[in-house]
Amino acid sequence: MKLQTIAALVVVLSGTGMGAEPHPGAPYGARDPAVCSSTKDPVKGAPSAAQAKAYFLCGLTGEKETGGYLYLISDLKVDVAGSSRPYNAWTDSTPDIDPKQPVYAIKGSYSLYQCMHPGQGGGNSYPIGKNCNRTDAGGNTPLRAAGICYKDSFAEWHCYMHITDAPLDTLGVAAPAR
Repeated sequence: MKLQTIAALVVVLSGTGMGAEPHPGAPYGARDPAVCSSTKDPVKGAPSAAQAKAYFLCGLTGEKETGGYLYLISDLKVDVAGSSRPYNAWTDSTPDIDPKQPVYAIKGSYSLYQCMHPGQGGGNSYPIGKNCNRTDAGGNTPLRAAGICYKDSFAEWHCYMHITDAPLDTLGVAAPAR
């Protein structure tokens, strides 16, 4: 009888979210960072612009919570080159790249948000709605960027871009909406 009661209690509690992961954006008063379910497509050829956007958002330079900050991206635009090029050891210095796979150049633009926990600076500092810094090209113009999409040795896609503009930070802004 006790075993049935304990089993029933476990079923009830597991449905309440007690063991669920918290939303990483919630403490910042922001949306959650993007999450990729699969990075295997396309098997052949170039990723689409939509796939490159998703892989950029989910990648090393994309959206994440790290070091007590939440990094989010808005106004993201990505164009993928129509043809590939071979791996180049001088320019493609990414340790996980598969040198046998083609590399696709990408370019685009985006605004980057770095959000802090409200009150992180003590007292009432960084209230929700003013706890993020936005980096763009100035005048709310998204940053121009360039980079590559490549496959690693597990045949998973990765896309990254580096900023080609002189960035300008705007302090104390709200997190971007999805």
